Amino acid sequence: MPEARGRRPSAEELLEAAARGRVGVDRRFVQAILDSGDAAGVLRFARASHQNDRIELEPLLIDLFRYFQTPEALEFYVDVIRRAPEEVDDSLIQALLPFGAKAVEPLLALYHQLDEEQGSDVAFLLAALRLRDERVLQALFERLEYDAADGAFCLGLYGDPSAKPALEKMLTEIPESDQELRREITHAVKQLDAPEPDYQPEPFDILADYPQRELPPFDVLDEAERIEMLSSTEADVRAGAAHSFFNHPLNAKSRAALFDLAKSDSDKTVRGEAWAALGDAVEDAAIREAMIAALNDPSKPVEERGGAAVGLYVIADRDDVRRGLEELYEMGGKARIRALEAMWRSLWEPYAKYFPPHLDDDDPKLLRQAIRGAGYFRLTRYADKVAGFFDREEPFDDLREDALFAYALAMPGETTRGRARSLLRKIDALAGLSQAETQLVMFALDERLRLHGLAPVFEGGQEEHEHELQPEAATSASSQKIGRNDPCPCGSGKKYKKCHGA
Repeated sequence: MPEARGRRPSAEELLEAAARGRVGVDRRFVQAILDSGDAAGVLRFARASHQNDRIELEPLLIDLFRYFQTPEALEFYVDVIRRAPEEVDDSLIQALLPFGAKAVEPLLALYHQLDEEQGSDVAFLLAALRLRDERVLQALFERLEYDAADGAFCLGLYGDPSAKPALEKMLTEIPESDQELRREITHAVKQLDAPEPDYQPEPFDILADYPQRELPPFDVLDEAERIEMLSSTEADVRAGAAHSFFNHPLNAKSRAALFDLAKSDSDKTVRGEAWAALGDAVEDAAIREAMIAALNDPSKPVEERGGAAVGLYVIADRDDVRRGLEELYEMGGKARIRALEAMWRSLWEPYAKYFPPHLDDDDPKLLRQAIRGAGYFRLTRYADKVAGFFDREEPFDDLREDALFAYALAMPGETTRGRARSLLRKIDALAGLSQAETQLVMFALDERLRLHGLAPVFEGGQEEHEHELQPEAATSASSQKIGRNDPCPCGSGKKYKKCHGA
């Protein structure tokens, strides 16, 4: 957040900017709040309404209150627990424990407001305070009756020897076959006989868990805000803002701003991202010719030429673009990565040959593009090799989602709407999909259908209304592979290469 007329922004102003998505929450941002010493500003922000915030800052506020040791933060902590009593994380526990006796009353009140199923973490907090209070002990006995293992654990942590008879009596009632519960209760009894531990708050390094650099979350910003960020004093913010326009329709204002950035920015990465984002504007002759010139200019840096290459994917079958992509490919390294990205985005079949040789590459960035190309060009003969990336170790461990998506596009099997669920079940059996991965694969299978000129099955809940759709026999005329310049079957009115083909 820029300083206004040399004045450092207050903690409250910084937090408001982060909540709107105007700045990224990183070490530099957190350090600026610490340097302000404005604990009161943090408190004012925390107490304000956040109904319209774009970014949730609750974890940051917990850390800031813990750092500043703000006495008034206790009420905030209890409210956080009240909103999600079954999701109390360690940072909140460590922030609350130093309040000691002051925390007992509000936590007890909260415990009795919750039902028994929700009360586990609050019972743990009451026990962890280890403050002798008959009301706390009674609450933990109630916990023991509701959930013997959880209650025994809490009583052992609480450390009041008066709980020992109740635990020993329960132990006599637990059958020998329930070894796990017997171990839990036996351990709790031993804890009651142990010396009182000397509580020392854990050392707290507030900066340790924040990234060195975090860009603003551009996806929550409106177009005017992102255009404004194209003029940031920081090159990585300008680059990120430019990238946020990639594959999105551009109006006259955003198009002009990106074109100006691509031609004149002092940073090569920013220029490259701006050229890539102008892919939606290649029908403009001036922009198109400038992009082609940037792609084919050997004096320009790879970052700029590579960005222009990706921006030109829509017309990558033109000779002057093809020559530029092939030249970048031959250069290797970053240039090859960008060339391959432009090639698979183009969906132009002659580019398919470039991808198989790189499925054995050692560069994870190059491999990612090779996997995506194998999927989008539906290289079925390499599907097993793609599946080999479902569970790879470092440095390839983050390629699983790319591999799942590509495999769904290229896996063997008939591509019809009726077979879509069968393909999904096969991938699940092979890879063991999480819920999020299932959604990803469903999207990929819909993409596979679109590539064959068929309507999607999973998108928009259509699978719930299949009986309302025409049978496949009635739509067989459209089941040939869709061309890049054909209308997109999603009904948008755009050409496939500029819609779901993107």
